[in-house]
Amino acid sequence: MPTNKRRGIAAAVIGNGIFGFSFLFSRIALSSASPFVMLMYRFVVAFALLSGVALWARASHQEGWLRFRLRWRQCGPLLLLGIFQPVSYFLCESYGISLTNATFSGVIIALIPIVALGFGALVLEERPRQSQVGFALLSIAGVVAMTLQQSAQGQVQPLGVVLLLGAVASAVVFNLMSRKLSGQFSALERTWVMMLVGAVVFTGLALWFTDGGIHQLTAPLRRASFLWSILYLAGFSSVVAFLMLNYANTELPVAQATVFCNLTTVISLLAGVIFLGEPFGFGMLLASAVIVIGIWGVQRQPGGQSAALPADEEESA
Repeated sequence: MPTNKRRGIAAAVIGNGIFGFSFLFSRIALSSASPFVMLMYRFVVAFALLSGVALWARASHQEGWLRFRLRWRQCGPLLLLGIFQPVSYFLCESYGISLTNATFSGVIIALIPIVALGFGALVLEERPRQSQVGFALLSIAGVVAMTLQQSAQGQVQPLGVVLLLGAVASAVVFNLMSRKLSGQFSALERTWVMMLVGAVVFTGLALWFTDGGIHQLTAPLRRASFLWSILYLAGFSSVVAFLMLNYANTELPVAQATVFCNLTTVISLLAGVIFLGEPFGFGMLLASAVIVIGIWGVQRQPGGQSAALPADEEESA
């Protein structure tokens, strides 16, 4: 296996592994703040942290995935990338889950890898093998089996279905755009603009929904649990995880990069078991094994190559 592909797989594992714990920290943060206030702090802090990294990268003339020579006139495509992820995805997923139930939303979100695989073939000409499609479906089946074992309450409203499908579409477009733009922009440049867009949009939404109330915006800062949660969500779930995903999209075909999102389900389950004492049975163990086998099967097959990346750009990334 080429070194770049091994690094891409490692990045995808790290990024999605971090996302697996983000649900736990989001629940803690949401006990102290409204969703938009939490998201505002998450992306403002993430943008500040990543701006420090960008300044260091520019000053030290970093190359490859940490290159930062961005000019504002180049940012148009990256601003659109930021609209899809994190803005559109977070909004659609959050409201979609609130209008459905955990079982249904888990099944719909699990469709991201197979939808991305199909559109990767159509848009980027990354033709998957039949065995890759089979293993991707196997991984999705594991997520579905795991989700169905959870207790579900609440009705499934049509608007919730539409919003969850919007979340799937947002995630797929993000991965396709990130892959397509990786020949022109480094992982750091892509991630920096994403954090900028998230910080601006979610700050605006937080101010709108709180009417600019200082108390509602500052009250969460008095709780240590909120501060620690935001540090994780900003520093790890935003900066590190999205850097890793953008790097993985540079080195891996979309089919291989996106299938790792199902690993998030496994990590999230383990986090709940370890830290919240949630139940874990043989069925959950079996479903987790199926997910991992599916991910492994997609990676072991030679993936399609895209014309999105010039050969010399791939080697230097």
